[in-house]
Amino acid sequence: MLSYGTLRACIRVDGQALESYRIETFPEENKVTCWIASEAGKTFSVVWQDINHARQYHQTGDVTLDGIHGGGQLMRALSFNEPPTYQRCTMEFKYVNTSMNSIRPLTFSKLQLTDEDQHLNSAHAGLGEISLAIWPVNVIGMGYQRSLVSAKGTMVHERSKKASSHCVGFGEEIRVPPQQVINVARVGITPTATFVFRYRPFDRLVADGIAPPPMQPSRGTKREAPVDVPELEDHNDGTGLDIDDEALRELNALKAQVKRLEERISTTRSAKRVKIEVSDTIDLTRSQ
Repeated sequence: MLSYGTLRACIRVDGQALESYRIETFPEENKVTCWIASEAGKTFSVVWQDINHARQYHQTGDVTLDGIHGGGQLMRALSFNEPPTYQRCTMEFKYVNTSMNSIRPLTFSKLQLTDEDQHLNSAHAGLGEISLAIWPVNVIGMGYQRSLVSAKGTMVHERSKKASSHCVGFGEEIRVPPQQVINVARVGITPTATFVFRYRPFDRLVADGIAPPPMQPSRGTKREAPVDVPELEDHNDGTGLDIDDEALRELNALKAQVKRLEERISTTRSAKRVKIEVSDTIDLTRSQ
């Protein structure tokens, strides 16, 4: 999740914030940029929140998709002594209005390429970017939704240098009642913060050195055969002695016995089984 002052923002897919790579902050522009991995066919949303629990002013989050304005949301001021709940301090932009009574969810889609010359300059400067600008505003009234987004897919010329393999698309249409909107007036000439999410397929981010390659599963290494000694049981005999230290001493003693027996076998090859008259019998003729 990106942050600037008390503001936070991320792109959410499947209920989880996408990981951000190569985060850069530009204080002179109140801007934070990063790269995220896109996956064609995945639905996403733009999530932002303000952790300033003393906020007593309204603000909007205006979303731009591939250089085209997609819409905005109003976060109202907190009233005096109002508890800063998650719902009052967090906004999630999921849909665009494609008609007065229809919306479509945001998705990552495959970019459509063409060799028709009429599309030579059709690539927007913001292609491959999702931008969120947060502004302080004054509420001035109510109205009906008039800012609509075209549901047509993005198409660019195949020779376009700015072309990526993905673009922002839209899911199936959802019918809704006519949408009322809140009319606002921005305060100031620059946004409080702008968050820019540049997206590409993960493999492209790795190839460009932006994202680290995925972790490769470690290959198993051949293990040496264990020493043929009796296993020690892990138990507490009530003496108060640390059981690990006691087990280690027993193991060292057994190893020493095994070494002496191996030396004896090397000189008396006719021996098949050697017994130690202590407390245990160690079988040295176990089949390999």
